[in-house]
Amino acid sequence: MFRPDIKEDVFDGPPDGPGSGMSVQMSTAGIVHDLGNLIQVASSALNHLARDPSIQAAPALGPVIAGAKTALERAGGLVRQTISLARESHAEIEYTNVGACLAEIETLVRSALDANIGLELRVGSDLPLVRCDRFGLQNAVLNLLFNARDAMPDGGFISIDAGLASANSAASQVDIRVADNGIGMTSETMVCAFDPFFTTRSEGLGGVGLPMVKHFAEQSGGSIDIQSTLGAGTTVTLRLPAMR
Repeated sequence: MFRPDIKEDVFDGPPDGPGSGMSVQMSTAGIVHDLGNLIQVASSALNHLARDPSIQAAPALGPVIAGAKTALERAGGLVRQTISLARESHAEIEYTNVGACLAEIETLVRSALDANIGLELRVGSDLPLVRCDRFGLQNAVLNLLFNARDAMPDGGFISIDAGLASANSAASQVDIRVADNGIGMTSETMVCAFDPFFTTRSEGLGGVGLPMVKHFAEQSGGSIDIQSTLGAGTTVTLRLPAMR
């Protein structure tokens, strides 16, 4: 598909020359732009589906369609954010309410979990705002939740806990822990867990989620940590700087 916003001259220069950065940047923006088009098509289809009388006569489908529409709206927001970054626009520092973000994620993700997977959200009282992008935080937690779900093919339990980091921390920070009681990881897998495109899955989109979460954490001035025991589950801790 021809896109008038992408010009031929941005690809000048050899692959490792001065033009390569712009080439990769525009290529990424083009892919994301096309994803945005597909999201619009899917959103339109869902809107038509929601108006179908047979769907309206089945109340149980309402929350499922609403969850799918919310997911597509968030995907559209991510597309816009990615294109903005590709243009090298620098957003102002943003502070985010962790409890509100996680409550939205809990509502969104429940429709994507099987009936044999339990989910519990616990948020500490009077948490300070954290210094990060709101959509970035929600996308990071979604990645962790879907990893936890995939680690429990026979069902299990996922918990999300948010609270102040331990008193030993050098600065005011908030910890967000996503824990599951799934298959866990070997020590060899944990060493490579954040390597781009490393995956133990034979299919799907493995090898992208955790590196993206790590990039988000470090870009926000925070960190990420994994604790896992083979056969007993995994806990991932996302630590973000709090507003002083």
